[in-house]
Amino acid sequence: MKTKKWIAYTIYGILITAVFLYLRFPSDSVEKHIRSIVARNNSDVVVSFDSVKPCFPPGIRLHMLSVDFKNKPGLTFKANVAKIRPVLLNLLSGKLKVLLNADAYEGHIKTDIGFTNRFSTKGPVMIKTEFKDINLEKCSFIKAVTDRGVNGRLSGSLLYDGKYNRFISSAGSAELTLIDGNIELLKNMFGFDALAFDKAEAELTLKDRTIKINGLDITGKQLSGSFTGDLFLDREIMQTRLAIKGNIKIPALDRKFSTTLKGTVAKPIPGFR
Repeated sequence: MKTKKWIAYTIYGILITAVFLYLRFPSDSVEKHIRSIVARNNSDVVVSFDSVKPCFPPGIRLHMLSVDFKNKPGLTFKANVAKIRPVLLNLLSGKLKVLLNADAYEGHIKTDIGFTNRFSTKGPVMIKTEFKDINLEKCSFIKAVTDRGVNGRLSGSLLYDGKYNRFISSAGSAELTLIDGNIELLKNMFGFDALAFDKAEAELTLKDRTIKINGLDITGKQLSGSFTGDLFLDREIMQTRLAIKGNIKIPALDRKFSTTLKGTVAKPIPGFR
């Protein structure tokens, strides 16, 4: 009987402590600390949010999170709610690993961020991300990066291994699926101002400053096709060089083509035969 009372009082004590910590959580101090850490590690990044609260497992919950980049106006990431918590086991070895779960752009994002160096957030980082049902039409940063309208629902996974500010010199991979896609074309092609499709699936790898398209399959009423190739990365993303080839079918024209795509992201040069 005494054991049951002891257990009950222990649970009660834990709950009271949790409630007390929640009510007395120093939101202003935590907010200043987060901004300070971000500014110290990358002065070009600006983080803002409406409020910060504790959550369980031990971590913090940010409401209306916004991440902006001073050197790239319009490149903004937003999340309605983001939960961030450290992996306590990793802290014992002096290496920081952070788990991020975010509700953003009508979908969900789950990310693991692990820092290689002990007692430091600088240096190489390993990032694993899974995302589901992201509404690209709501993502202003997609338009800012590609300089064109991109719509659809995106799901998939990403793996990144390298320094956060040296993307093109790092390594990684991605598996992507875009449903009900619509990509604006910078110039008319076959009478189309945009590329519309039901589904696109891509498998990509990043290595030696090159993104290799191991496979890209597109299906839809407007067109369908399969592609492979390389994107030779440039620090200015729009100057990235293209070397893509594949086959496409356009039902409206009742024709099949072998195609190539050369030039740059800013000025692609398609070829057909």
